[in-house]
Amino acid sequence: MPGLPRSLVIAAAFVVASAAVGAGQAWTSERIPTLAVFPVENLSGRGIPADEIRQVMVERLVSQGVTVLSDEALDDFMKRHRVRYAAGVDAATAASLREETGVGGVVIASVGLSSDTAPPKISLTVRLISTGDVPVVVWADDAGLSGDDAPGLLDLGLVDDYAVLLARALDGLADSLLAYLTTGQAKAGPRPASKFRPKVVYRNLALESGRTYSVAVLPFFNLSGRRNAGELLAGLFMRHLSAFDGFRVVDTGEVRQQLLEARVIMDGGISLSDAERVATVLDADFVLAGRVLAYQDYDGPEGQTRADFSTILIERQSGRVVWSSHSYNDGQDGVRFFGRGRSATAHRMATQMVGLATAMIVNGRE
Repeated sequence: MPGLPRSLVIAAAFVVASAAVGAGQAWTSERIPTLAVFPVENLSGRGIPADEIRQVMVERLVSQGVTVLSDEALDDFMKRHRVRYAAGVDAATAASLREETGVGGVVIASVGLSSDTAPPKISLTVRLISTGDVPVVVWADDAGLSGDDAPGLLDLGLVDDYAVLLARALDGLADSLLAYLTTGQAKAGPRPASKFRPKVVYRNLALESGRTYSVAVLPFFNLSGRRNAGELLAGLFMRHLSAFDGFRVVDTGEVRQQLLEARVIMDGGISLSDAERVATVLDADFVLAGRVLAYQDYDGPEGQTRADFSTILIERQSGRVVWSSHSYNDGQDGVRFFGRGRSATAHRMATQMVGLATAMIVNGRE
C-alpha cells in the first residue's frame, strides 16, 4: 500500500483536540512525563503506512506540549539495548528507558486491519504503557472504521478515500490520549449493544471493593483462519480491562518475556499449572487466556464479518477458573432498516463483545 501523502500528516497534526488543554493551562514536565512513541505494530497481514501513522501520533502529542523522545534518541536506545521486540515493553527495557532517557511512558499503536479497497477500512488499538518496575497499561483506546459505516441519504456520508478514513481514526485516538494526559481519566466510550453479550458465561469471582488486582493477558490460541487473531483479541482485552480502576494490566511485552524465560509453550491453550507459573513470575492475581475460533473481515462493499472466541480467567490464589465465557456474533446480527447496526469490520464488533465480557468479569453484570 502506498504511503500517505505528506499533506495528510500535516493536516492531522493540526486538528486540535476538543478535550485538550484549556485556555492558559500549560503542561509541565512534572505533570506529563516524557513519552516514547514506539514503531507501529502491524497485525493486519498486509502492508500499512506505519511510519506515517507513528508520525501523526508524535506530531499530535508535540503540538499539544507533550515532550516526545526524538527519533534519533529512540533509535540509538533500541540499537544499544538490541531491542528486537517493539510491540510491547518488558521490565528491563522499561527500567533502561526510565533511567537513561527519562521516559515515563511508551505509546504503541497496533494496526489490525488496513484496506484501501473501496470502501476503505481501518482498525487500530493504541495503548500507553508505564515504565515503572512492572510495565502496565495505564490507558488504551481503539478505533474500527469503514468508509460505509454511515452512508446516509443518497450515500453522501460514504468515505472512499483511505487517507481521509485513517486521519479520522487517528484524530479520535490522539484526542482520547491527549484527554487522558490532561485529566488522568479515560474517555467513556459508547455503550455496547446488548446483542454482543457473551452467549455462555460462568462466573465464580468475588472482588474486594477498593482493592487493585493485577492481571496478565496471554495471547489467545488462534484456531481461526485469520493471521494474528490471537494477538488481536488479547490486545482488546488489555484495552478494556485497563479501563477499570480495580485492574492493573501487565503489558504484553513483560508477559511475553516471562513466557520465554519460563519456557512456557501454549500448545492448544494454557494449562492451570502453566497459568500458575506465569502468575507467580509476574506476581499477577489473575491470568486471562482464551481461544479464537473465527475473526473474519472482508474487502469491498459486500461480505460478512464474524467473531467467535472463548475466554477463561484463572485466579492465582485458588488455582481455579473463576470466569469462562463464549462469545460469537456476525456483522448482520440485529441489523435494522437501511443496514443500521451492521458491523462492517470484525474489530468494531469484537471490541463491543470484549467490552461487555470485561464489564461482566469486573462487575458481575454489564
